[in-house]
Amino acid sequence: MKRARLKAALVLASLSLFCVLGSEKPALAAGPDPAAEAQRLVTLLDAPATRSVVADPLAKAKAAQQRAQNARGAGDLHHATELDVLALTWAQVADDLVRTATAEQKLSDVQKQVSDLEQKTVRTQALIEETIARRGRAELNLTNAEAAKPATGKAGASKAGASKAPATGKEPVSKPAKVGSKK
Repeated sequence: MKRARLKAALVLASLSLFCVLGSEKPALAAGPDPAAEAQRLVTLLDAPATRSVVADPLAKAKAAQQRAQNARGAGDLHHATELDVLALTWAQVADDLVRTATAEQKLSDVQKQVSDLEQKTVRTQALIEETIARRGRAELNLTNAEAAKPATGKAGASKAGASKAPATGKEPVSKPAKVGSKK
């Protein structure tokens, strides 16, 4: 009975080991050619506009490509494939850097726009508050003027009936209404 369990355990262990090790090689062969993809990315990213951002990872990708070519020349196809994958990884890192730099630039532009809009909002709010304060002062002045007008009118009527006020020589002059001028 113990032998049967031991044999079954060995079979399961060898099958799981075969599955783990065996699954890596078909995955490399089934995917796109890493050397061609790495070369495509290196060519794409080796432009003057992106060269300063991706100089280091691009240099490492090119070095890995050169090492892969040397390994192929020496007949070491296994290491050549691994070096092609390494070159592809460095090229993808460089591509990620370019996309990150582009995203950061867009973020910076959006933050600048947000800052400008916040400043405009603060200015607009200050103008609104100033206008509200002016309106409040105008309403207060109007209320005070209306309150003073009937009081002066009643006092003036009682004084006019009793005695005449001495003439000062200066009559109050009413100001003409302002008419908007067109330019």
